Amino acid sequence: MSHYRWNRRFYDHIDDPLGSIYMGEPALARRRRLAAEEKEYRQAREIDRTGSDKSLERAAKRLKHVKAEDRVLYVPQWDMAKAELAMRKVGVNGAVSNLCGSQVKRVQSGKQR
Repeated sequence: MSHYRWNRRFYDHIDDPLGSIYMGEPALARRRRLAAEEKEYRQAREIDRTGSDKSLERAAKRLKHVKAEDRVLYVPQWDMAKAELAMRKVGVNGAVSNLCGSQVKRVQSGKQR
């Protein structure tokens, strides 16, 4: 059976294990890490529906340690003021938004770095 030229590269390594990757593609763990890093630099999102001060601060701390251009904490409408205070208390620059995203408040951290 003849194979097209573009398809021959797949038949060269038939006896190798299935997990091995050829043609310049990085290993699976490295691809996952690169995908996570690529995602980190754009936007970080945290959703907290509980409304308790403690959990809002925890969510804000999770946002603080992410390298991202935009950090957004999504909370229910009635918890937006609490979330804003929690982000200021923790020292996070970002935004607080309601769950559907119709209202957004920008937050500058209260702490100096």
